[in-house]
Amino acid sequence: MKKQPPLRGFEELFASEEPSSCSEDLRDFPNLSRDTLTRNAKFFGLAGEYFVDSILFRFGHHTSGLAEMLPVDRMVYCSNNVLRLQVKTACRPRNGYFHFNLKKGYHGSPGGVRNYEPDDFDLVALVALSENVVKFTADRHQSHRIALSEIEKLRARPCASFEHAMKDLGLSDTMATTINSGVHG
Repeated sequence: MKKQPPLRGFEELFASEEPSSCSEDLRDFPNLSRDTLTRNAKFFGLAGEYFVDSILFRFGHHTSGLAEMLPVDRMVYCSNNVLRLQVKTACRPRNGYFHFNLKKGYHGSPGGVRNYEPDDFDLVALVALSENVVKFTADRHQSHRIALSEIEKLRARPCASFEHAMKDLGLSDTMATTINSGVHG
């Protein structure tokens, strides 16, 4: 078996080292320090995307992930429609709500944080990760939230907000058959 020698100057990058400030165990989620949540934000965002995939798959809607640099996280295939889905994940509530900010980019990135363009996506999936619930919306406001009082309703009917968002997009008639005949698990 051939082995690729490391490129000169990259040895430190590939050296294994003990995690220095990462000693806090992620298994304690959501009871993590703000620093740990921030340091692992991309992983929690990815967990939110996979959770949305799980919900949609269970109701018969296929998804595909897209490259990180695009303004949309998932394509959702429903009947004869292909929808662009943006997923936003909040790890834990603050003052009785999970808060979501519809901005793209991140602090410290070359492009910074900026607004989405009006035609960047069709739907938003708001994931309250510590509660394992998602709320779908076609609303384009920059700020969204899920009240703790909504959690049980979202958990009881995980695709109801998807149906409502589809109706807001004018796609409810074409979706009714797919949603009602979807696989429920």
